[in-house]
Parts: sequence; structure tokens; C-alpha cells
Amino acid sequence: MKNQIKNQVKKYVVAFLLSNLTTILPIILILILVMGAVVAGSSGSSDSTTGKRTRLTAQEVAQKANISVERAEDVIKILNWQLSKEKFTLEGASGSLANAERESDFDPKLTNPSGGVAGYFQWSGWDGNTINGDRWAKASSRTLDSTVELELMSYELNHGYKKVKDYLQKATDPFESAKYWSEHYEGVLLSDGQTKLEKLEKDSKKWYEVFKGTIESDGSSGGNAIAGRLDVPAGQVAMDIPSGYSIDKEITKDGYITQSYPYGECTWYVFNRAKDFGINFDPYMGNGQDWAHKSGYEVSNTPTKHSAVSFQGRQAGGHPTYGHVAFVEDVKDDGSILISECNFVQSGQGTGITNYRVFTADQAKEFLYVTGK
Repeated sequence: MKNQIKNQVKKYVVAFLLSNLTTILPIILILILVMGAVVAGSSGSSDSTTGKRTRLTAQEVAQKANISVERAEDVIKILNWQLSKEKFTLEGASGSLANAERESDFDPKLTNPSGGVAGYFQWSGWDGNTINGDRWAKASSRTLDSTVELELMSYELNHGYKKVKDYLQKATDPFESAKYWSEHYEGVLLSDGQTKLEKLEKDSKKWYEVFKGTIESDGSSGGNAIAGRLDVPAGQVAMDIPSGYSIDKEITKDGYITQSYPYGECTWYVFNRAKDFGINFDPYMGNGQDWAHKSGYEVSNTPTKHSAVSFQGRQAGGHPTYGHVAFVEDVKDDGSILISECNFVQSGQGTGITNYRVFTADQAKEFLYVTGK
């Protein structure tokens, strides 16, 4: 009897829905659209987003945080790296910044010889002193350089310290993030006086407020160009992408090989960077200036994206005997170009360190560009 009643009710419900379908369907669609808008609005209103970077300049950060412009540039480097490459939330990155401020005041060259530690986060094993361990052993080189140190941080966050990365990717509180980083990445217990909890709380909240509302997409998680924000004159070395230019793919150096070019050399870098875009150069192109004279390759004075620029001798600061080679990342409508390069002597950076330079259209016309295959 119960089953008969249920079946009868079902028939009535189905009949009602079918007879009123034209009335009910628009209402259902409206409800779906409204709910979707609410979800989208709530997810877009939070600063806890990833694949991002701040739109603030170093000058603005220096003014807001009452620090030097030089140190503000370091703050931005760390923040953007953690947001974009490691996908931290802003709260998570703010906690990490508070630790970097406590450890080094954002000075990548700061050392503590007695403890054998150095760098942004005072990694152990510096200058042969392994009293506190040897975390510098995982660095690409024992060089006090911001990029080397951030690459070391990334290596650790994706290997032995992955739980720290996982935590800060979901973090919703700057102070809790600062405490977690201090205890699990720095190895400083919260009960230890070195933790300086009051300062850690103050600084983590300070950095969150400095950058709150300034975070925007850098295109790294969507496959779009990664835009630059650093103001530098033409020809000057920059450790970040200059303003007005962009690169089509993040430079990670993952999988870069040393088949025939020594690690860290300009030739090694361009050979491998081209492969990031499916472009091939011969493993025996020669020294930097020789690339323009390798048979079988198209060479011209017209720059094109993802070509190799072969500097002859001292041209653009190249080596007087071997020249230099770099990778063309961007070509603007006005003819100016952005290059990335490794082992550029005048950069003052160590082997394997990537930097950028821009050249005006007039300067760019003087160079030789080699198109890969």
C-alpha cells in the first residue's frame, strides 16, 4: 500500500514539473547564476590568492615600512617569489617575511661567522662552518646572491621542508604563519628567546598590511606572460624583470643539462633556455660570439623573440676574447628588447645566476640575432 502511495505521489510531482517547466526553468537558471556570482565574488575579494605579485614599487614599500629602497627591493623579491613560484597566500608570505626581517633584515649578504650562517634566512654551513649543519650544500653555488638564496629556499620547500610550503599555501593568519615558519623552517622553538615572539607578531601583521590590496596576477599560473615592474635604464643589469617588459615562461632552470656547455656559462644558459620553448641550438655552437657564425643558422640584425643574441667581443660588455650570448625574451613595438643571460661578468653575479638587461631600438640594431631550429 505504501509503495502504491509513493508511486502515485511521484506521478503527480512529475506531472506538475512538466506542466510548469517553462515557469520553473528560468527560476532555476537565475538561482544558479546568482550562486555562481556570490562564489566568484567571495573568492576574488580575498588577498589569500596564489600565482600573484605586488604592484607596489620598492620606493612605495620603503616609505610604508620605513626601510631603505635597497632592502625594499629584497622584500619584493622574496614576496613575489613566494606568491608566484611557491603559491603562498599573502598571510603565509607575510609570516615568512617577518622571519627574514628577524634573521637578516632582508640583507642577502649578511653573515654570522660564529654560527656559520648566512643569507636572507641565515642558512647553515657558510664558509666551511657546519656547527649548525650545512643547508648551503643544497644551493646551486655558495654565493651570497638573492636569486641563489631564493632558489635554495625553493629547493628546500619542495624537498625536506615541504610541510612548511603546504602550510603557508593555506595560511590565513600572518602571525600563525610566522610562528610556523620560525619553528619548522628556521628550527627555532617558540619557547626560545631568539624567536622574539612580540616582534614576530608585529612584523608579520605589518607586512600583511603593507601588501594587503596590492596583490595582482602575474600570469604565471595561467600560462600568460609574466610582467616586469623594476625600473632600470637601458643596458643596466637587473635581477628582476624590468618594467614594461615580460617573459613568456618562468625561468626555473629545471632539467637544464650540461651536455657540452659548462654549468652556469652564458652558452649553457641560452642552449637550455631555448629548449624551454622547444627551440634547439647545436650543442657545439662555440663561444658566445661564435654563435652568429655557426653554419646552418639564420642570422640578422633584426631581433626576434626567443632568438639568441650573439655579442661580438666587448660589445655590450662581452668578453674581449670570447664575446657573450644571451636570450631574447621580449621585443617591443618600438624595437627595444629584453634579454636574459647568465655569467655576464659586469653583473657582479656568480656563475649560473640569471639577470636581465634591456636595450633601446638603436642599440638592438647593432647586435646579431641567431634563430634556433
